[in-house]
Amino acid sequence: MARVIGAAARLLSHVAAITLLAMVLLNVVDVSMRSAFNAPIFGTFEIVELLLAVVAFLVIPEAFLRDGHITIELIDTVVPARWVPWLKVLGMGATVAFLALLVWAMVAPAVDIVRFHEVTFSLQIPKIYEYAPVLLGLACAAVAALVMFLRDVKAVLGGGPRP
Repeated sequence: MARVIGAAARLLSHVAAITLLAMVLLNVVDVSMRSAFNAPIFGTFEIVELLLAVVAFLVIPEAFLRDGHITIELIDTVVPARWVPWLKVLGMGATVAFLALLVWAMVAPAVDIVRFHEVTFSLQIPKIYEYAPVLLGLACAAVAALVMFLRDVKAVLGGGPRP
């Protein structure tokens, strides 16, 4: 199961990377067109805004699975070493709970966006195209965090490598 989740997280990261490339190319072409012909691409700001949601949120699940988030070990130096793995389990459990709550809280606004046909100002692009990758990325991040939480619990209970 963890392999499937890892593969899905890598796929989302690849989509985000390709989206970042598209975002950069769009900006380069827009600036070039503006400089050379005084004719910028209409709606570039809105398109970049939509693409940024994809880039920012689809990489979060893989960051969890790679244990790639920045951490500050303030408490580790003042508590006994045997407590540190338990603190990591507690922190990851809180992360899973927070992400699950966040996803749950975002579903109703997503339904409203679809129900009221909200669109961007200039290009009239449905706002759900911006909201959906955020919701997908956070839902997948919650699953990835759950995988890491279970791994940490197993390690603390003696069934795996130390977290």
